[in-house]
Amino acid sequence: MSDQQASSSIMGVITKNLRTILIGLIVISFAMWGVADAFSPKTRDAAVMVGKEKVTLVEFDKFFSQRLKEENQKSTDRISSKQAYARGFHNVVIGQLVTEALIQIDADDLGIDVNRRDARKFVESMEVFNNVITGELDEVKMMQRLSRENETRKQYEKRLYKALRQTQTLSSITTGIVAPLGYADQQYKFMTEERTLNILHLTREAVEIPADPNDEELKTFIAENNRAYIAPEYRKFTLLRVEVADLRNDMEVTDEEIKEQFDYKVEVGQLGAPETRSLTQIVSADKETADKMTAEINDGTSIDDAIANHNLESPVTYENILEDATVDPKTGEAAFTQKQNVAHTLEGSFGTWYTIIVTNINVASVPSLEAQRVTILNELKTEKAQKIIYDAQDKLQDALAEGDSIEEAAKANGISAASYDYIDRLGKNEAGAPMVGINDLVGVSQAELVLKEIFTSDIGFEGDVFETKSKGLAAVRVDAIKDSTQRPFAEIKEQALAAWRLTETDKALAALQTTLATRFAAGESLETLAAGIAKGATVEEQSVVRLGRGVRTLAPETNARLFEARLDETVRGKGANGLDRIISKVINIEPNSEVLIGAIASSLKDQTQNAINSDIQQAYRLAMLKANPALTLEENIKKILGVDQ
Repeated sequence: MSDQQASSSIMGVITKNLRTILIGLIVISFAMWGVADAFSPKTRDAAVMVGKEKVTLVEFDKFFSQRLKEENQKSTDRISSKQAYARGFHNVVIGQLVTEALIQIDADDLGIDVNRRDARKFVESMEVFNNVITGELDEVKMMQRLSRENETRKQYEKRLYKALRQTQTLSSITTGIVAPLGYADQQYKFMTEERTLNILHLTREAVEIPADPNDEELKTFIAENNRAYIAPEYRKFTLLRVEVADLRNDMEVTDEEIKEQFDYKVEVGQLGAPETRSLTQIVSADKETADKMTAEINDGTSIDDAIANHNLESPVTYENILEDATVDPKTGEAAFTQKQNVAHTLEGSFGTWYTIIVTNINVASVPSLEAQRVTILNELKTEKAQKIIYDAQDKLQDALAEGDSIEEAAKANGISAASYDYIDRLGKNEAGAPMVGINDLVGVSQAELVLKEIFTSDIGFEGDVFETKSKGLAAVRVDAIKDSTQRPFAEIKEQALAAWRLTETDKALAALQTTLATRFAAGESLETLAAGIAKGATVEEQSVVRLGRGVRTLAPETNARLFEARLDETVRGKGANGLDRIISKVINIEPNSEVLIGAIASSLKDQTQNAINSDIQQAYRLAMLKANPALTLEENIKKILGVDQ
């Protein structure tokens, strides 16, 4: 293995280890949280109290929604807020928010502040806000970006201020820490230790499953595992909704509008590239000297020789610049009217005399209007559709506020409203089919804000108009609710039977594993044990190192126990599929005697230093948490997530 390959593998382990440490920090804090009274005036709008400070429900809800969206984008199986709550996802979010609050409290105690100059310098360093031509901060681009993220400038500045204070606070407790190379050397030997394993692998074929249960026995099994067989809550609703995608195709755009938009985009640099020039300017003491320089260069004398003839300073050169990029604006203006490689004399802005030579011209590139027509047409249609939606928002809200139904408000403003049959929190109907969109229109099953409104609204209430994720408008009325109930036996029988068989197989494999492990401990070999089983039992020898993450066919926790085991120790565990069983023995441990050098040494030294930093930060967090106990407001959180509906 090369240094580079080993370094890459080690860095993967490092990332996993650090992620584990961070998760550990969150888990530790859970044990220290209590529950406060959600109805006291001080905590009514709080999700968590950290000492005397509060994390508001608005902050929690926004961060929870953002994190859940990120998780759903990673997975093909989307989960709702209620499902995420049931899985404890809200605790992860609370852990992060508590950590941020603790750091802010400490920053206050330390008197750490951030001046506007440093904050602006930080923003200017973010390429996402920079103009593609100038490379500098573009205020318009920044505001457009914030608008897409549904964030005001004031909110962004507040978030930036908090982030910079956190960085300064945390850096103050870990600055100057350097891990000795000896630590890295020990870590390297630990990570590259080779182990040889003898493994007996048992699959489901190794056991016999009892005959299928009768209906009464299966119903008992369902009752004992009823959470898997409960139908979700379904809601029937009426939806007023208008999106840009609904209106865009109906918008009319003239050729004049397309031409005007094209010209504007060329003018401001959004299309094509402006002309740039390279030039050389030579400063002379007076007009007479400048004229002589110009004449000599035009007669064929090189620039260097002409300068030497008149004992002048070295020339100033500009490479591929725009017209206004020169120090003296007159030289830029003149250069953009000259021919290439022809010298000219010029009096500058401050009485200075120059000889100007244009050495290169990059002609402006402008795309053809026809090549941009479709793009600009769609942009203009989108802008017109957005304007209609913007104008309709107040009218719709006023109509609903005055007592109109969703249907009446929609009809009066030329917007569609329709009633839909029952769906669950994931946007699926009772047959399990999701409500998908048509063409560019996002379906209800993918519109989290719409789903949230449907499943947090009271029945019969004409809901307020709200903005959708895609900058459209919507309003919801819940017309009927089917509570979560036990699904009919006939509907779930096959599903339950499959689960019963899997459960019984798991029990049988566990019993077989225990029996064989006892015989192995009494002196029988793994090969002898496998030979006594007709099918589904194999023995293999495997050599593994920690960097290789263990045996691919074994569960992560089984691999972990194998790496912790002593020589000749027996380990029992599960396979990677969660069902298979193994009995294994560590038959050899071979330490790595290589000397740690090069990229691997550097990587492991960084890892050790990061681990020390993490330990210090963990101690810091626990100390801060002890001084500022964190109390979760569980009822408030359930209410804001709609869990109590």
